[in-house]
Amino acid sequence: MTMTESRPALDRLLSPRSIAMVGASNARTRIGGSVFANLLRAFPGEVHPIHPKDEVVQGRPAFRSVAHLPEPVDMAVVAVPAAAVVDVVAECAARGIGGATVITSGFAETGAEGRELQDRLTEVARTTGIRLIGPNCIGYMNAHDGVMANFMLTADEPLPIAGPVALVSQSGGFGSYITHKAILAGLRLGWFVSTGNEADVNVAGVLRHLVERPEVGVLLSFIETLRDPEVFIATARRAAELDKPMVLLKAGRSEEAARAAMSHTASIVGSATVLDAVCRQYGVIVAQTMEELLDLGTIFQDGRRARGPRTIVMTASGGAGVLLADEARHAGLSVPVLPEEEQRDLAAKMPVPFYGSTGNPVDTTAQTTAMPGAYRQVLMSVAGSPSADMLAAVTWATPGPANDAIVEMYQTTDRPVAILSTAWTEQFQAAGVPTYTDPRRAMAALGALAAYSARGPLPPDPAAFVPDAARVREARELIAAAAPQTVLLESTGKRVLARYGIPVTREELVHDAEAAVEAAARVGGPVALKVMSYRLPHKSDAGAIRLGLAGAEEVRAGYRDMLAEVAARAPEAVVEGVLVQQMVPARLELTCGVQRDPVFGPMVAVGLGGVLVEVLAEAALLRPPFDAATAEKALGGLLGGRLLHGRRGLSEPERRAVAEIMVRLGELALELDEVAEIDVNPLRVADGRVCAADALIVVRHG
Repeated sequence: MTMTESRPALDRLLSPRSIAMVGASNARTRIGGSVFANLLRAFPGEVHPIHPKDEVVQGRPAFRSVAHLPEPVDMAVVAVPAAAVVDVVAECAARGIGGATVITSGFAETGAEGRELQDRLTEVARTTGIRLIGPNCIGYMNAHDGVMANFMLTADEPLPIAGPVALVSQSGGFGSYITHKAILAGLRLGWFVSTGNEADVNVAGVLRHLVERPEVGVLLSFIETLRDPEVFIATARRAAELDKPMVLLKAGRSEEAARAAMSHTASIVGSATVLDAVCRQYGVIVAQTMEELLDLGTIFQDGRRARGPRTIVMTASGGAGVLLADEARHAGLSVPVLPEEEQRDLAAKMPVPFYGSTGNPVDTTAQTTAMPGAYRQVLMSVAGSPSADMLAAVTWATPGPANDAIVEMYQTTDRPVAILSTAWTEQFQAAGVPTYTDPRRAMAALGALAAYSARGPLPPDPAAFVPDAARVREARELIAAAAPQTVLLESTGKRVLARYGIPVTREELVHDAEAAVEAAARVGGPVALKVMSYRLPHKSDAGAIRLGLAGAEEVRAGYRDMLAEVAARAPEAVVEGVLVQQMVPARLELTCGVQRDPVFGPMVAVGLGGVLVEVLAEAALLRPPFDAATAEKALGGLLGGRLLHGRRGLSEPERRAVAEIMVRLGELALELDEVAEIDVNPLRVADGRVCAADALIVVRHG
């Protein structure tokens, strides 16, 4: 095996030492010519054109086919008609080439015939080990190694300054748009990868590769759908370990947009709400707009971290200072009044007479700005204040001493800085100064940085979860006994929950009125009666429930009256028995359950239950496995934090109990993949205890 062949295939694909291009052209107005010209301008290694007729392509000797190459190269760019791509890639694999960037369109995005062609391409990658980007992509850029395997930038445009930011985009066209905007905004893009239809390598896989690269410090991504969620989560955990922020922009949030995404890249689109929840759980920042994606890349690219949320605002305009202070509060930051001693020190540096403010915002007025020495002294003092963790300053995009002082200040402090300017400037971009043209965007970026800097410990590693074989066996026996029914009786469902340590009501299943009276005496206190029938998953609709019955006569009468009403309102319902159930007190009702997302699989949801479940449709979502601390944190995000900290919110024991139920439901969902859905509503909360009073479990048999 040669040294080239011994390198990992993905490394050979994305960091090649030699390149071939199949479809290279002398016509730079065509994609084959444009991409080949791009390859030639910065790559230090060998670049071989493959052309069936031309002997020389753009000054380089051409080869008739991949088989004629003098040596196996690391990566081939493929830009030939779709019908020829599979054979070309197979030939690349046979020649020992590590990876191929397939720019050609005409695959799964075009329909059934294209899907079949793409499936053949995927099979070549699977059986030979060659790694593929694309098809239907715009290529990629690795500026650190001089690889411009794309037609995003033309050979006439300047090369971007290689820096710590990596952008991975499923869409080539919009990825190109973002890249151009990023360069204009001063982001130092070292990597851009478009993945297209993802016949082999996808966004998650590229991110997983790039997170380990030492030159990459920030990971930005734009996706329409997400494949390999386990790889994505592993990448998020690794990024957190390495202190490398991950920022995600997701398209396809509406039903209409999801359909468009499926037609664009022929992929399955999961719930955007679930994706957002998973990102929160694993520390990935979700951007709502393209501008926010770039703003976050700008604030993160210098690697600075905030010690806290305290922010000093320095401005020559009182109105701008007030607006920035307002936006700071919206972003979760504080703008503390500076101590008297610091204010006196700042005042001593101001011109006399001074009509501004030293409190915070620090309003220097235009008078100070016009005095370069004074402005510089004040700026340096503000940047060094022990009363703040970050600095925002306002300036005009005009060269001069004030902006020179801002560059000096930025380069001599390690604190995060955001500059509000009337425009981007070459001076600030060359120095790496984070620059924004809107107050809200500047403070939102600082707020995101402060939140990221204060992030907690990593959530549990999903790969470390070990199923409990004993409880799995017991639960499956209960489920199998219900076959072929797919909706378990409440009584069976709660027996399954009990196997997982979830507290349920005391109850007994009976088959006549006298047995109900005897069971009620054993259960104790007022009881509820519920008809158990596979045709009545929602009992109240058919009158199949009676509440608060006390004493033998009430239980007996309630039993007979309930069965009579069910017989009249739902004559088709076969009664399997009647559940005599403990009435559990509650000052608060929650709902907790499990749904399965097509991308991320099981998700545990918790929110307000009972009659409020549809009125206040707010829920916290978590992907199992997770621990109780993660569950409690998710609970804290409900109702603006009032569920935990409000006067009538959960007590500490109740909080722990709900969190533990969430953990147990997550474990159940991981261990029993035949469970399609769980709805525990209500969870009744009172006096430090939480109890499942009802449960609906939907299963798949076989």
